[in-house]
Amino acid sequence: MTEKRIQFSNIVFNQLPAYVREEFPLVSEFLSQYYLAQEFQGAPIDLIQNIDKYVKVDEMTHQVDSVILSNDITSFDDVIFVVISSSPTGTDGFPEKYGLLKINNEIITYTGKTFNSFTGCIRGFSGIDSYNTQNHPDQLVFSKSNSADHFAGSTIINLSSLFLKEFLSKIKYQLTPGFENRTLDKNLNK
Repeated sequence: MTEKRIQFSNIVFNQLPAYVREEFPLVSEFLSQYYLAQEFQGAPIDLIQNIDKYVKVDEMTHQVDSVILSNDITSFDDVIFVVISSSPTGTDGFPEKYGLLKINNEIITYTGKTFNSFTGCIRGFSGIDSYNTQNHPDQLVFSKSNSADHFAGSTIINLSSLFLKEFLSKIKYQLTPGFENRTLDKNLNK
């Protein structure tokens, strides 16, 4: 998705009356952070603003499910490096910032990324890590986690793409009922 749309978090400061900005300076910061939390990839405002892009199958099929951790990390590390040989595209396919990762049982968010790393990691985060509960398929799983040590070779799961994968499944079900979960050929483009 190369087209970038204006985000509420960037314009909220200018929408407040001058007296509010002067007498209550933290209000604009609070509102900016609130909208920022609603605008990351897969969040409610992102889905509403970009639904026209998400219904295009070409946009949905380039999601990255996971990458591999390149070196051991402690519970205090705020930079996580990925193995490039396991994913030649590196961190492409993950949100630019404020994405959610899962390593073992720990959920992590990050404030930025490079080609081979996630930076500004906030460890021991909470979030949705599955849209299917074993005995209740209509209920999602919201998990809280604690910061932990992880070893090189661990899988880093892209939790930010969970909703988009579910959305793609729904589109596949609508367009090709009965074939939505079949793998016809590994080289066939969805």
